[in-house]
Amino acid sequence: MAKIISIILSCLSVCNTELLQADISNEGNWPAFRGNGNSTTSLAELPLNWSDTEGIAWKVNLTGYGQSSPVIWGETVYVTSTGGDGKEKLFIEAYDLASGGKQWVKEFEASRKPKEVNDYISRGAPTPVVDEAGVYAFFESGDLVALDSSGGVRWQRSLTEEYGDFLGNHGVGSSLINTPDSIVLLVDHDGPSYLINIDKASGRNLWKIKREARVSWSTPLYLTHNALEQIIVSSNGEAAAFKLENGEKLWWVEGIEKNTVNAPTANGDVVIIGSSEPTQTMAITLGGSGDVSKTHIRWRAGQGVTSSFGSPLIHGDTVYFVNRAGALQAVNIEDGAVRWERRLPGSTWASPLAAGDRLYFFCKEGPTAVHSLNIDKTSEELATNPLTVAEGDRLYGFAVAPGRIVIRLAEQLIAVGE
Repeated sequence: MAKIISIILSCLSVCNTELLQADISNEGNWPAFRGNGNSTTSLAELPLNWSDTEGIAWKVNLTGYGQSSPVIWGETVYVTSTGGDGKEKLFIEAYDLASGGKQWVKEFEASRKPKEVNDYISRGAPTPVVDEAGVYAFFESGDLVALDSSGGVRWQRSLTEEYGDFLGNHGVGSSLINTPDSIVLLVDHDGPSYLINIDKASGRNLWKIKREARVSWSTPLYLTHNALEQIIVSSNGEAAAFKLENGEKLWWVEGIEKNTVNAPTANGDVVIIGSSEPTQTMAITLGGSGDVSKTHIRWRAGQGVTSSFGSPLIHGDTVYFVNRAGALQAVNIEDGAVRWERRLPGSTWASPLAAGDRLYFFCKEGPTAVHSLNIDKTSEELATNPLTVAEGDRLYGFAVAPGRIVIRLAEQLIAVGE
């Protein structure tokens, strides 16, 4: 009986997470960074085994270089990249999901050029957003573009021309957030920082909130809790929630260390804030008001639990973290206790994926480890799938569709599946 109850609770938790995003994700699509924002999908028949020579549907070389994840709507994969010595060329491309055939490529001239280009200064890093109307892309030059599904320009803006250049050592990494009628963007850097909500149809601001300068590359999370649409931000010292309607700050926790890269992740009850600093990763119960540091922090992780580039993943009553060394740690979502640890083939830049009863861990050097969850809360490794990644390159991101995983390297898309 205990096992049956555990299965039911796990299913309810996953279903609740998906219901929060049901109005924008539309099953079978992967419309934004981490899909629905939590890197979960109910697609159960994703590929299990592949290599350089087996299980590959197609490979395509991209027009430019990029670190963003692909997004999928219907039968089309969209991806962004940059080109030129100073990232002065911006590219948005569309490919056929089944065949990999290029549908179109759109090129823009960047409104701002960086002083330096290298692997640790963002290069086409923000992931775009896609819906039935088209694709919305943001670049670290400050250019924000909306295209229809055929590549026609709907509207275009330069946020750097409007609000000032982006300042910092590593560029801009925060991706666009998808809501039913708007896109939300966090710009935290050494200069004037802000959180902005933009109407999808017109490109006009719905609201813009000024923020203290704080360098961060984290992407916020959109969710609905108690019928209230909100944006959860985790960024260099602070975790906070903002009302989607008008930007009102609902609750906050301050004094967090090194939460500069991870995106927050949530189920229907709790949000997980990841950090690369020991004892700074935490669970915050949703629904608070004002400063909730003394009332709604459910737990702080122990000394050994940290989260590197990839964001935390919630599946059922367990939270999964991958640290800088490539150690996978499974933590009880109720109290933060470590259930077990495993060693992955390497560290990850891409966030992990939960698909049915499988977990996918995309290691930056190319291998993807696939684990199966057992009823006793442990995991069994089902496969380790190698892909050759050139020296200096990395596996940056992915998107999923029925029977497909589309993997993004710097200058290449690789579709895994029949």
